[in-house]
Amino acid sequence: MNPQLDLYSNIGEIRDALDTLLKRGKPASVADLQALVATVEAKSRPTITLPAGEVAKQLVPQLLPLLPTPATLAQAGQQAATRIEAAITVGTQASTQQVAANVQESTRQLTAAAAALTKAAESVPWSVPVDFLQGWRWPTGLVVVPMLLLLLGLWIGGAFSGASQAKYDSQRAVAQELADERDFWAVLKV
Repeated sequence: MNPQLDLYSNIGEIRDALDTLLKRGKPASVADLQALVATVEAKSRPTITLPAGEVAKQLVPQLLPLLPTPATLAQAGQQAATRIEAAITVGTQASTQQVAANVQESTRQLTAAAAALTKAAESVPWSVPVDFLQGWRWPTGLVVVPMLLLLLGLWIGGAFSGASQAKYDSQRAVAQELADERDFWAVLKV
């Protein structure tokens, strides 16, 4: 069957049916058009009724060799298992190689860092000489000059002349009398 010829014949049938409807002289109704479409479809799509038993008898001998047997299913399962196992092995080897490469790179970086740290530690001197005599003037001046300025301010302000000379002389005389009395009694005891 040629689909192009079927299409042309369908178009021809539709044209003939429409000409018939137009020759009637009255307008075509929806029912008329539906009847026309149903007639054309019935002619263009023939219905074939086949007995299922006879079709099965004809098709089964041809399809039976194509159906899988338990042996072919077992073989296909084995092949799939082998492929999966090979894929897992390849993936594991690739992962192991990647991990080994990462470990080697990390080890290399750690070794380089340790070498850099050792080099830096070796560049630090073990002892640093300190010369206490060099630069002693500056700290000494920093301590002595403010003290001298403080004493000068106190002297100018009269902090050291808080007692008059007369009072000083009288206290000195009393202290001398006490010392003489002490010495007197110390001589008598001996």
